[in-house]
Amino acid sequence: MKVLIAEDDAPSLRMLQSLLTKWGYSVTSARDGNEAWKILCDTQHPSLVILDWMMPGIEGIEIVRRLRMNEGGTPHYVIITTTAGSGNSAVQALDAGADDFVGKPFNHGELQARVAVGRRVTGLHQALAEKLQKLEAANETISRLARTDDLTGLHNRRSFNDFFALALSAARRHGHPLSLISIDLDYFKAVNDSFGHTGGDLVLKEFSNLMQEMVRAEDLAVRWGGEEFIILLPQTNCEAAAALAERIRSKFEQTPGSAAPLAMTASFGVAELQDGEHEDDLIRRADEALYRAKNEGRNRVVIAKKKRTRRKATN
Repeated sequence: MKVLIAEDDAPSLRMLQSLLTKWGYSVTSARDGNEAWKILCDTQHPSLVILDWMMPGIEGIEIVRRLRMNEGGTPHYVIITTTAGSGNSAVQALDAGADDFVGKPFNHGELQARVAVGRRVTGLHQALAEKLQKLEAANETISRLARTDDLTGLHNRRSFNDFFALALSAARRHGHPLSLISIDLDYFKAVNDSFGHTGGDLVLKEFSNLMQEMVRAEDLAVRWGGEEFIILLPQTNCEAAAALAERIRSKFEQTPGSAAPLAMTASFGVAELQDGEHEDDLIRRADEALYRAKNEGRNRVVIAKKKRTRRKATN
């Protein structure tokens, strides 16, 4: 373990260096407070610190105060040393934030024991920090999996619902357009019947990858269920959304899949959010446009009809 010794008295510094090296520590030394503070500001600084109270530059007690004010990540374990005869020295050092206090001249056995305590405490802090990092990584993985479709890696319905609520709020607040594309792969049952679910899964993955390549970073591509997909397009009107749908449709039709020697196509329904429309209304109109695309022969893009607004009666 690395230890920083800050001591302006040369004999005391040599003695501490010799003892700590003998006890198995890797020693870094500083001859004044300014040098010690510079070392402690480095990202690879030692966490176990032995500071002389009175030394040129920044005094040890002030270094402790600065460390406690700016501390982040794994905390330092600080032992203050001094020859001061005041009975309040230990109290002042501990009140300032020091973890321990050792008076001079040193009792070697006591010093070794106190440094060993610092080593154990520092090790516990480091172990706890590592466990917290692993926990944060695990929580992030769990959160990502909860938002992601296992097969395709696209967002799932839960993720869509959260994102949709925010997109709707932003569209209404700022008056931006918001569009939705509803997608269904044509004759997908024939793939499963002919090549099994493994072949069908590969088709779903390939179509998902194609969508991901063609949407913007701010768009949300979702596996809705089975062979059904949705793309949510913030700040996009229905004409731009239909143009994207047509590019995806054409690319999918022209790209031979590796799953099965079948010509695969998809049908698309496009709808744009209208004034006073609710979430379910937008999804319903996009689905209705998709059903029209299916009924009109599949492998096409259909834009949803706009909601009719009632005219006020005139006298």
